Amino acid sequence: MNHSTEIDALIRETRDLDVRAGAIQGERVLEVEEEEIQELVDDYNGWYARALRVLPPEHHEKFIDLYEGGFVVKRIKAFLEAPGAVNAFFDGEQEAGLIPYWERPFESTFHSSLLEQRQVLTIAKQSLDVLASNEEIELVERIGRGLPKLIDSLRHRHDERPPLEIADEYDVQDLLGGVLRALFEDVRPEDPSPTRAGGSSRVDFLLKRERIVVEVKMTRPGLRDRDIGNQLIEDIERYRSHPDCETLVATVFDPEHRVRNPRALEDDLRRDEPEFNVRIVVCR
Repeated sequence: MNHSTEIDALIRETRDLDVRAGAIQGERVLEVEEEEIQELVDDYNGWYARALRVLPPEHHEKFIDLYEGGFVVKRIKAFLEAPGAVNAFFDGEQEAGLIPYWERPFESTFHSSLLEQRQVLTIAKQSLDVLASNEEIELVERIGRGLPKLIDSLRHRHDERPPLEIADEYDVQDLLGGVLRALFEDVRPEDPSPTRAGGSSRVDFLLKRERIVVEVKMTRPGLRDRDIGNQLIEDIERYRSHPDCETLVATVFDPEHRVRNPRALEDDLRRDEPEFNVRIVVCR
């Protein structure tokens, strides 16, 4: 289980912890047995330890403070240590609500602090998801840029065995698909993208969990530099509306250097948008 998935589980578990802690204190009597309180203490401490293991270090200080509190501000630790402690300043004849009966009330110690810990976890998960997404996109880009070396190695095989030749775009697709399947768990080929303007396109590969579409092209005689650019622009508009695509990575294999300015093509068509990214990889 990766850290983002573990944080998801931790967030879900806060609901149960909160309900159980909220059931302890009645108006002026503890509503549960000591054994239930101790079970909650053990379960929370296990939850807390797991959270610290998966939280990035920059979130530790706040998360720990929400548990430990201090001399004045009481947090989760104080509640769990003595949920039945009665406030020494409570006066039964005072106006209701001025001074609480419990020294460490659930709402102000456990509940509010746990909600903030949950918020810390949520923020951390969002950061981890963005980081993971960027790393996955970069990996797909590196695979594309490494294709020429991989192809060259297949042409120079051991013991004078026949070389594996790459003759056209379909050969490149097969090769790239094999590498993707070795590194990603759910790779789906030939997924139809939504119809646009009366036509539809075929997605070469969809990395379902990563929400990345991988498109493969190969230059050839008659497919000019401008034609490649126009095809990519059309692909970008199609995949923008694909329900499973947050990133399009288009790999253009250009063994004969037909693309005159590959870096300009990559830079011009790159997109970094909140819900849709585009990366073009021209490899030779």
